[in-house]
Amino acid sequence: MPLWVDIVVKLTPAFITLVVGLIASFVGYRQYKTTKDKLRLDLFSKRLEAFEKLQEFFSSLMKTGQVQEQTLGTLAQARYKSLFLFGSEMEEYFNELWKNAAEMHRLCPDLHGPGRLPPGPENKVMHDKERQLLNWNLDQMAKCHVRYAAYMRFEK
Repeated sequence: MPLWVDIVVKLTPAFITLVVGLIASFVGYRQYKTTKDKLRLDLFSKRLEAFEKLQEFFSSLMKTGQVQEQTLGTLAQARYKSLFLFGSEMEEYFNELWKNAAEMHRLCPDLHGPGRLPPGPENKVMHDKERQLLNWNLDQMAKCHVRYAAYMRFEK
């Protein structure tokens, strides 16, 4: 038998093993990429859900101009949904949102409830405070997407 046939016979199993190994590596890499993209998509979906809940809070606030029980509950849900999905700066942001919303909620009975304050200087101060808090919240509504943008990218 010629020498080259002997070499081909001996190298064929090694070559086949190499080809199978390369194919398996390629399939494994593609599975890794698919799993990574799926994780990224799942995370994006959860973050979008939290963002939409915050928008629901802002929408309710715009409709009524007040922070009522259910409005505060919506913010609590947005805060809860965001708890482990974002960095610490978002937690601080939600703490600030919560503080201002709770303050607006606290003012509500004194300004709009059955036992509201009569017109006077104290009433005016409280109305001014409510207007200031409402404007702050509406300003946050207009620019909160910027805070979320860093987390909402679906890039590789």
